[in-house]
Amino acid sequence: MAKKRRIVYTNRPWEATGICSGCRLCEFYCSLQANGTFNPYRSRVHVVEMATGIDIPITCQQCQDPACQTACEFDAIVFDPKLKIVVVNEADCTSCQACVGACPYGIITMDPVSNKAIKCDLCGDSELACVEICPSRVLGALDDKAVAEVNRRRAAALLAIDDELLRAGPGGEDPVMKKLEKKG
Repeated sequence: MAKKRRIVYTNRPWEATGICSGCRLCEFYCSLQANGTFNPYRSRVHVVEMATGIDIPITCQQCQDPACQTACEFDAIVFDPKLKIVVVNEADCTSCQACVGACPYGIITMDPVSNKAIKCDLCGDSELACVEICPSRVLGALDDKAVAEVNRRRAAALLAIDDELLRAGPGGEDPVMKKLEKKG
């Protein structure tokens, strides 16, 4: 029985090649795998440019309780027992776009050719095009346990940044120590 998995950005900023380079090969190869054409508008993974030089690839997070499926009034988003995720049944999709607005990650899009909803289907459980082609090796197909580890590291990194900002005020003074000195 296959474990549920999802594609996750597993950046390693401490490594020279451990961040997304913004090459967008994942988008091109995803569209090739899914549609037989190099067209990033038909991709199920999207590279989002956050700032100059900061690119983040994002794809369906294969939610436990998918808002896209709940929003679909036509039962076009259905659970695939083999993949253990929900997939779009294009034959039943009416192009209403309710799933597009419901997705909390903004990752479901409309295929510009078929005008049907598209989302990651893990390449139908074959080799994952985006993971295989990524030259920076920052995309990984992870199960829930591995995703939890990535999320722990991200949360710790955010707390470390927040902690550093609180400790060092303007001029390098430590606001925590200043408060303690005033009390004592």
